[in-house]
Amino acid sequence: MITKKEETEYEKPQLSRIWNFLIIGGFFAIGVFLVYLYSAYIFINK
Repeated sequence: MITKKEETEYEKPQLSRIWNFLIIGGFFAIGVFLVYLYSAYIFINK
């Protein structure tokens, strides 16, 4: 029989995996945007 405590412990890794994906994806997107911004700045001021 599954208790409420075991059920919440089972759902926790799935939630943390989603949060890790969002955080890593967010940092990756910010990094790509900063590289794009910097290259555009160099191209405009060339």
